[in-house]
Order: sequence, then C-alpha cells, then structure tokens
Amino acid sequence: MGFTEEIFVILAALVLLGLARFVQQWLYGQTLRVMLTESDNPAMGIVVAGYLFGVIWTITVLLGTLSYNNVVMDIRNVLIYGCIGIVLLTGAALGTCRGFLGMRMQEQLAARNVAAAIVVAGVYIATSLTYSGGLVGEGGGFWIMLLFFLFGQLALLGITYAFRQLTSYDDVQEIASGNVAAALALAGLLIAVGLIVRRAIAGDFLGFWPSLGGFLLALLLAVVLYPVRQVVVQWIMLGGPIHWRASLLEHEIARDRNVAAGLLEATAYVTAALFMTHIV
Repeated sequence: MGFTEEIFVILAALVLLGLARFVQQWLYGQTLRVMLTESDNPAMGIVVAGYLFGVIWTITVLLGTLSYNNVVMDIRNVLIYGCIGIVLLTGAALGTCRGFLGMRMQEQLAARNVAAAIVVAGVYIATSLTYSGGLVGEGGGFWIMLLFFLFGQLALLGITYAFRQLTSYDDVQEIASGNVAAALALAGLLIAVGLIVRRAIAGDFLGFWPSLGGFLLALLLAVVLYPVRQVVVQWIMLGGPIHWRASLLEHEIARDRNVAAGLLEATAYVTAALFMTHIV
C-alpha cells in the first residue's frame, strides 16, 4: 500500500474515534469536555479511558487484518467493522451492568462511584478483546463472526459469574458501596477471561463444529485462574494459608478494602492469562 492509501485508512480510523466520542456523549447526555473538565467526575474519566482503549484496540486489530491491495475495500472494512465494534462495546457495557451487575451504569457514574467505573472499564476492555478475536483468521464471514462473538461474550460473563460464586463476599454489593479493591479484582478477572476468550475465538474458520469444539477446548484455560488466585496471590505473594473461602485475600478486599490486594489479584489474573495464551 502506498503512502496516500495509508493516509486514507488512518483517516477512516480517526472517523471511528470521532464517532466513539459522540456515542459516549449521547449515552451520558453531556459532552466529554463537560464531564471531564467541568464536572471533574473521576468515575467518568475511568470509564472513558476503558472505552477509548477498547475502541483503539479494535481499530488496531482491524488495521492488522487489511490486505492493503484495495484501498476502497480496506476503508470500507475499517468503517463497517469499526462501527459494529463501537455498537457492541456500548451495548455490552449497558447490558452487562444491568443484567450481570444488577446496577444502572449511568446512575453509578453520576454518583461518582469509582469502583463501578473500574468494573465498567474492565467490561469495555474485555468486550473489545472478545470482538477482536473474531476479526483474526480466514473464512466464516460476517454472521459467523457475530455468532462466535456472542458465544465469546456468553463465555466471558459465564466464567466470570462462576468465579464470583467462589468468593465469600458479594462482589455487586461491595462495588455498589464503592469498594475499589473488589472492583480492581473483578476488572482484572474480566480482562483475563477476555484474553482467554479472544484466544479461543481467533483463528481460521474450519467449519462450525470443528471451530466450536476448538473454542470450547480453549476455554479450559480459564480453569487455571482459580489456582492463580489461591496459590500465587494468597499463598506465595501474601504468605497466607490456602482456603477455598474466607481467605486472607478475601478479608483484605472485603473487610479492609485493601486496594493493594485488589490490584495484586487483578495483575495476577491478567499476567497469568497473557502467559497461558502465548504458550498454549
């Protein structure tokens, strides 16, 4: 691709960023300038940062899948699949916070709930990872990509929900009350599962059943995340005994609201997922 064609493709990506900004402003009923500079809402800043990461990550993956042989086709693909990604990111955040967390995102952000904002940002990032997995690989077509995105999103929420049941505290209650430590742990889990789901979706389409089987098999990597929590964080890093429930880590997060413990758990999840998805 020549320099002129590259400029056109980059301009198409900038158009998507502008569209993403207007979607956020429509969603919250205020301009980003008002929300971030006049209202000085830290929760809103965290959410926009997560959303921006998701949009830019999607655009980056899109640019890496272009053929660079037909500039018109490349620009069309960037705009179409980029717009779809923005719609899915926005819809996923709204649906997840309402159905999965049992809270209205706009109300939590208006109340400057930083904990809720961290989780919403994690949802944005994890969803962008899920969506970008369907953009990588040959074959399948548009509807197969959307179908496996749906499978991936269901797996993301299902696995995260299952892990939430293993803690002795109520994640939703803690986050609604502003517990940043619990929010960091949950956001880290969401991103880690998003990385695993992306790995499960990415690749060439070999037919529905073979691809579905490979997808389900790759999801087994998520099982490793629980030993990471118990062994790496609870035992090795914090020096506490291994307990299935009511552990030292859970006490630090739920009772002491120890942000350091929540950040450590989140980092352990994400780094473990990065490690596993690159060696398997």
